[in-house]
Amino acid sequence: MLIHRWIQTALIAFVVVGGIIIHWECGSPFLQSAVAAPQAAIHNTPTRIVSLLPSLTEIIFAIDEGHRVVGVSDFDDFPHVVAQLPSVGGLINPNLEAIVALEPDLIVADQSHSVNGSVFRLRELGLRIEVFSVTTAMTFEDLYRVFKDLGRILDATEAARNAVQSMRRSIAEVRQQLSGVTPVTFYCELWANPIIAVPGGSFEGHVLELAGGDNIAASLLGRSPRIGTEFVLQQDPSVILLPGGGIVTGMASPEMIAARPGWKHLQAVEQGRVYTTHHAYFARHGPRSVLAVQEIARLLHPELAWD
Repeated sequence: MLIHRWIQTALIAFVVVGGIIIHWECGSPFLQSAVAAPQAAIHNTPTRIVSLLPSLTEIIFAIDEGHRVVGVSDFDDFPHVVAQLPSVGGLINPNLEAIVALEPDLIVADQSHSVNGSVFRLRELGLRIEVFSVTTAMTFEDLYRVFKDLGRILDATEAARNAVQSMRRSIAEVRQQLSGVTPVTFYCELWANPIIAVPGGSFEGHVLELAGGDNIAASLLGRSPRIGTEFVLQQDPSVILLPGGGIVTGMASPEMIAARPGWKHLQAVEQGRVYTTHHAYFARHGPRSVLAVQEIARLLHPELAWD
Protein backbone atom coordinates (compact mmCIF):
# COMPACT_ATOMS: atom_id res chain seq x y z
CA MET A 1 0.00 0.00 0.00
CA LEU A 2 1.48 3.40 -1.07
CA ILE A 3 0.37 5.19 2.10
CA HIS A 4 1.79 2.43 4.26
CA ARG A 5 5.17 2.68 2.47
CA TRP A 6 5.14 6.46 2.94
CA ILE A 7 4.50 6.04 6.64
CA GLN A 8 7.38 3.57 6.98
CA THR A 9 9.70 6.00 5.15
CA ALA A 10 8.59 8.90 7.30
CA LEU A 11 9.01 6.75 10.40
CA ILE A 12 12.69 6.22 9.67
CA ALA A 13 13.16 9.96 9.28
CA PHE A 14 11.47 10.73 12.57
CA VAL A 15 13.41 8.06 14.44
CA VAL A 16 16.64 9.67 13.22
CA VAL A 17 15.53 13.13 14.27
CA GLY A 18 15.64 13.48 18.06
CA GLY A 19 15.67 16.00 20.83
CA ILE A 20 12.26 17.42 20.08
CA ILE A 21 10.62 19.47 22.80
CA ILE A 22 6.97 18.54 23.32
CA HIS A 23 4.32 21.01 24.41
CA TRP A 24 0.94 19.53 25.34
CA GLU A 25 -2.25 21.51 25.11
CA CYS A 26 -4.21 19.83 27.86
CA GLY A 27 -7.93 19.30 27.85
CA SER A 28 -9.31 16.85 30.41
CA PRO A 29 -6.64 16.07 33.01
CA PHE A 30 -7.33 12.39 32.43
CA LEU A 31 -7.48 12.35 28.63
CA GLN A 32 -5.32 14.21 26.16
CA SER A 33 -5.64 14.04 22.38
CA ALA A 34 -2.37 13.69 20.51
CA VAL A 35 -4.00 14.59 17.19
CA ALA A 36 -3.13 18.06 15.94
CA ALA A 37 -6.58 19.05 14.69
CA PRO A 38 -10.09 17.59 14.63
CA GLN A 39 -10.78 15.33 11.66
CA ALA A 40 -13.98 13.64 10.57
CA ALA A 41 -12.36 10.21 10.76
CA ILE A 42 -11.41 10.68 14.38
CA HIS A 43 -15.03 10.15 15.42
CA ASN A 44 -15.25 6.71 13.84
CA THR A 45 -15.32 3.86 16.34
CA PRO A 46 -11.81 2.33 16.34
CA THR A 47 -11.48 -1.27 15.19
CA ARG A 48 -7.70 -1.75 15.40
CA ILE A 49 -6.22 -0.63 18.72
CA VAL A 50 -2.61 -0.75 19.86
CA SER A 51 -2.20 -0.40 23.63
CA LEU A 52 1.11 0.81 25.01
CA LEU A 53 0.24 0.28 28.69
CA PRO A 54 -0.93 -2.94 30.42
CA SER A 55 -3.40 -1.00 32.56
CA LEU A 56 -5.11 0.42 29.48
CA THR A 57 -5.23 -3.04 27.90
CA GLU A 58 -6.94 -4.44 30.99
CA ILE A 59 -9.46 -1.60 31.02
CA ILE A 60 -10.32 -2.16 27.36
CA PHE A 61 -10.95 -5.84 28.03
CA ALA A 62 -12.92 -4.99 31.18
CA ILE A 63 -15.38 -2.97 29.10
CA ASP A 64 -15.74 -5.86 26.63
CA GLU A 65 -13.81 -4.25 23.78
CA GLY A 66 -10.75 -6.51 23.85
CA HIS A 67 -11.55 -7.89 20.40
CA ARG A 68 -10.43 -4.54 18.97
CA VAL A 69 -6.88 -4.81 20.35
CA VAL A 70 -4.30 -5.82 17.72
CA GLY A 71 -1.07 -5.00 19.55
CA VAL A 72 0.19 -4.61 23.12
CA SER A 73 3.35 -3.74 25.07
CA ASP A 74 6.09 -6.16 26.10
CA PHE A 75 4.75 -6.09 29.66
CA ASP A 76 1.15 -7.07 28.92
CA ASP A 77 0.18 -10.42 30.41
CA PHE A 78 -3.49 -10.10 31.31
CA PRO A 79 -5.96 -11.25 30.27
CA HIS A 80 -4.00 -14.25 29.08
CA VAL A 81 -5.26 -13.93 25.51
CA VAL A 82 -2.95 -10.93 25.02
CA ALA A 83 -0.01 -13.36 24.89
CA GLN A 84 -1.21 -14.22 21.38
CA LEU A 85 -1.05 -10.59 20.22
CA PRO A 86 1.96 -8.89 18.60
CA SER A 87 4.19 -6.98 21.01
CA VAL A 88 5.27 -3.46 20.12
CA GLY A 89 7.93 -2.79 22.75
CA GLY A 90 8.01 -1.30 26.21
CA LEU A 91 7.14 1.90 28.01
CA ILE A 92 10.47 3.56 27.36
CA ASN A 93 11.19 2.21 23.88
CA PRO A 94 8.04 1.33 21.91
CA ASN A 95 8.84 -0.06 18.47
CA LEU A 96 7.37 2.58 16.18
CA GLU A 97 7.83 0.53 13.02
CA ALA A 98 6.02 -2.44 14.58
CA ILE A 99 3.17 -0.15 15.61
CA VAL A 100 2.83 1.31 12.12
CA ALA A 101 2.90 -2.18 10.56
CA LEU A 102 -0.23 -3.12 12.54
CA GLU A 103 -2.13 -0.29 10.80
CA PRO A 104 -3.96 0.85 13.96
CA ASP A 105 -6.77 3.37 13.81
CA LEU A 106 -6.19 4.13 17.51
CA ILE A 107 -3.19 4.00 19.81
CA VAL A 108 -3.81 4.35 23.54
CA ALA A 109 -0.94 5.55 25.69
CA ASP A 110 -0.13 6.98 29.09
CA GLN A 111 1.23 10.44 29.88
CA SER A 112 4.55 8.78 30.68
CA HIS A 113 4.96 7.89 27.00
CA SER A 114 5.27 11.58 26.11
CA VAL A 115 8.61 11.81 27.91
CA ASN A 116 10.66 10.05 25.22
CA GLY A 117 8.93 11.65 22.24
CA SER A 118 7.28 8.46 20.95
CA VAL A 119 3.80 9.94 21.08
CA PHE A 120 4.97 13.00 19.17
CA ARG A 121 6.56 10.91 16.42
CA LEU A 122 3.47 8.75 15.99
CA ARG A 123 1.31 11.84 15.90
CA GLU A 124 3.45 13.31 13.14
CA LEU A 125 2.90 10.14 11.13
CA GLY A 126 -0.81 10.94 11.13
CA LEU A 127 -1.81 8.19 13.56
CA ARG A 128 -4.57 8.79 16.07
CA ILE A 129 -3.34 8.67 19.65
CA GLU A 130 -5.22 9.19 22.89
CA VAL A 131 -3.10 9.82 25.97
CA PHE A 132 -4.50 9.05 29.43
CA SER A 133 -3.39 9.83 32.97
CA VAL A 134 -3.29 6.29 34.32
CA THR A 135 0.05 5.94 36.09
CA THR A 136 -0.50 9.34 37.71
CA ALA A 137 -4.00 8.50 39.00
CA MET A 138 -4.22 9.21 42.72
CA THR A 139 -7.61 7.70 43.56
CA PHE A 140 -10.20 5.31 42.18
CA GLU A 141 -12.22 8.34 41.07
CA ASP A 142 -9.31 9.31 38.83
CA LEU A 143 -9.24 5.78 37.45
CA TYR A 144 -12.99 5.73 36.83
CA ARG A 145 -12.60 8.76 34.56
CA VAL A 146 -10.22 6.76 32.39
CA PHE A 147 -12.85 4.01 32.12
CA LYS A 148 -15.46 6.56 31.08
CA ASP A 149 -13.19 8.26 28.55
CA LEU A 150 -12.27 4.94 26.94
CA GLY A 151 -15.92 3.92 26.94
CA ARG A 152 -16.84 7.09 25.09
CA ILE A 153 -14.06 6.69 22.51
CA LEU A 154 -14.91 3.03 21.87
CA ASP A 155 -18.67 3.58 21.84
CA ALA A 156 -18.95 1.42 24.95
CA THR A 157 -20.27 3.91 27.48
CA GLU A 158 -22.73 1.48 29.06
CA ALA A 159 -20.11 -1.24 29.49
CA ALA A 160 -17.71 1.30 31.01
CA ARG A 161 -20.41 2.51 33.37
CA ASN A 162 -21.20 -1.06 34.41
CA ALA A 163 -17.53 -1.81 35.05
CA VAL A 164 -17.18 1.27 37.23
CA GLN A 165 -20.36 0.45 39.14
CA SER A 166 -19.10 -3.08 39.78
CA MET A 167 -15.82 -1.73 41.15
CA ARG A 168 -17.67 0.76 43.35
CA ARG A 169 -19.84 -2.00 44.77
CA SER A 170 -16.87 -4.23 45.54
CA ILE A 171 -15.06 -1.46 47.37
CA ALA A 172 -18.23 -0.45 49.23
CA GLU A 173 -18.59 -4.04 50.46
CA VAL A 174 -15.05 -3.97 51.86
CA ARG A 175 -15.63 -0.61 53.51
CA GLN A 176 -18.87 -1.84 55.04
CA GLN A 177 -17.05 -4.86 56.47
CA LEU A 178 -14.44 -2.53 57.96
CA SER A 179 -17.00 -0.18 59.49
CA GLY A 180 -16.02 0.63 63.07
CA VAL A 181 -12.75 -1.31 62.85
CA THR A 182 -9.54 0.37 64.02
CA PRO A 183 -7.04 0.72 61.15
CA VAL A 184 -3.92 -1.44 61.48
CA THR A 185 -0.51 0.20 61.28
CA PHE A 186 1.51 -1.11 58.35
CA TYR A 187 4.63 -0.55 56.31
CA CYS A 188 4.45 -1.29 52.59
CA GLU A 189 7.71 -1.56 50.67
CA LEU A 190 7.92 -0.81 46.96
CA TRP A 191 11.64 -1.45 46.48
CA ALA A 192 14.41 -3.10 48.47
CA ASN A 193 17.59 -1.25 47.46
CA PRO A 194 17.29 1.63 48.06
CA ILE A 195 14.38 1.09 50.42
CA ILE A 196 11.30 2.83 49.04
CA ALA A 197 8.00 2.97 50.90
CA VAL A 198 4.46 3.56 49.67
CA PRO A 199 3.54 7.13 50.67
CA GLY A 200 0.10 8.39 51.53
CA GLY A 201 -0.34 10.70 48.53
CA SER A 202 -0.41 7.97 45.89
CA PHE A 203 -2.83 5.54 44.30
CA GLU A 204 -1.18 2.69 46.18
CA GLY A 205 -1.55 4.60 49.43
CA HIS A 206 -5.22 5.15 48.59
CA VAL A 207 -5.70 1.40 48.05
CA LEU A 208 -4.09 0.62 51.40
CA GLU A 209 -6.21 3.18 53.21
CA LEU A 210 -9.40 1.73 51.72
CA ALA A 211 -8.23 -1.70 52.91
CA GLY A 212 -8.26 -0.53 56.51
CA GLY A 213 -4.62 0.34 56.98
CA ASP A 214 -2.80 3.10 58.86
CA ASN A 215 0.29 3.86 56.80
CA ILE A 216 3.40 4.70 58.83
CA ALA A 217 4.77 6.46 55.71
CA ALA A 218 1.61 8.47 55.00
CA SER A 219 3.27 11.81 55.72
CA LEU A 220 6.34 11.22 53.55
CA LEU A 221 6.67 13.45 50.49
CA GLY A 222 7.07 12.27 46.91
CA ARG A 223 5.62 9.34 45.00
CA SER A 224 8.56 7.04 45.84
CA PRO A 225 10.12 8.23 49.09
CA ARG A 226 13.38 6.62 50.16
CA ILE A 227 13.58 5.76 53.83
CA GLY A 228 16.16 4.49 56.29
CA THR A 229 15.82 1.28 58.25
CA GLU A 230 15.70 3.34 61.43
CA PHE A 231 12.42 4.90 60.36
CA VAL A 232 10.67 1.53 60.23
CA LEU A 233 12.27 0.40 63.48
CA GLN A 234 11.02 3.52 65.25
CA GLN A 235 7.48 3.17 63.88
CA ASP A 236 7.31 -0.61 64.58
CA PRO A 237 4.30 -1.39 62.34
CA SER A 238 1.90 -4.22 63.08
CA VAL A 239 2.03 -5.49 59.49
CA ILE A 240 4.60 -5.38 56.68
CA LEU A 241 3.33 -5.71 53.11
CA LEU A 242 5.55 -6.71 50.19
CA PRO A 243 3.83 -6.46 46.77
CA GLY A 244 5.52 -9.08 44.62
CA GLY A 245 7.99 -9.78 47.41
CA GLY A 246 10.50 -12.52 46.63
CA ILE A 247 9.07 -12.95 43.13
CA VAL A 248 9.46 -9.64 41.32
CA THR A 249 13.07 -8.54 40.81
CA GLY A 250 14.06 -5.80 43.23
CA MET A 251 11.38 -6.63 45.80
CA ALA A 252 12.30 -7.94 49.24
CA SER A 253 11.08 -11.32 50.46
CA PRO A 254 9.89 -11.94 54.04
CA GLU A 255 13.23 -13.66 54.70
CA MET A 256 15.14 -10.59 53.53
CA ILE A 257 13.02 -8.39 55.79
CA ALA A 258 13.76 -10.52 58.85
CA ALA A 259 17.49 -10.53 58.03
CA ARG A 260 17.84 -6.74 58.11
CA PRO A 261 19.68 -5.49 61.21
CA GLY A 262 17.19 -5.10 64.04
CA TRP A 263 14.13 -5.92 61.96
CA LYS A 264 13.64 -9.36 63.50
CA HIS A 265 12.48 -7.52 66.62
CA LEU A 266 9.68 -5.69 64.81
CA GLN A 267 6.28 -6.84 66.00
CA ALA A 268 5.25 -7.63 62.43
CA VAL A 269 8.19 -10.04 62.09
CA GLU A 270 7.83 -11.54 65.56
CA GLN A 271 4.11 -12.19 65.04
CA GLY A 272 4.50 -13.57 61.53
CA ARG A 273 2.65 -10.70 59.88
CA VAL A 274 4.97 -10.04 56.96
CA TYR A 275 2.93 -10.71 53.85
CA THR A 276 3.62 -10.82 50.13
CA THR A 277 0.77 -9.59 47.95
CA HIS A 278 -0.14 -9.95 44.28
CA HIS A 279 2.10 -7.48 42.46
CA ALA A 280 -0.13 -6.81 39.43
CA TYR A 281 -3.22 -6.21 41.56
CA PHE A 282 -1.31 -3.56 43.45
CA ALA A 283 1.02 -2.01 40.88
CA ARG A 284 -1.33 -1.72 37.89
CA HIS A 285 -3.98 0.94 38.07
CA GLY A 286 -6.92 -0.84 36.51
CA PRO A 287 -9.90 -3.13 37.05
CA ARG A 288 -7.89 -5.53 39.22
CA SER A 289 -7.00 -2.76 41.68
CA VAL A 290 -10.23 -3.71 43.45
CA LEU A 291 -8.71 -7.14 44.08
CA ALA A 292 -5.79 -5.42 45.81
CA VAL A 293 -8.20 -3.71 48.21
CA GLN A 294 -9.90 -7.03 48.94
CA GLU A 295 -6.66 -8.99 49.34
CA ILE A 296 -4.97 -6.47 51.62
CA ALA A 297 -8.10 -5.92 53.75
CA ARG A 298 -8.11 -9.65 54.53
CA LEU A 299 -4.42 -9.57 55.46
CA LEU A 300 -4.76 -6.53 57.67
CA HIS A 301 -7.96 -7.71 59.35
CA PRO A 302 -8.02 -11.54 59.46
CA GLU A 303 -10.28 -11.39 62.51
CA LEU A 304 -13.25 -10.35 60.37
CA ALA A 305 -15.62 -12.83 58.74
CA TRP A 306 -14.73 -12.38 55.09
CA ASP A 307 -16.76 -14.13 52.41
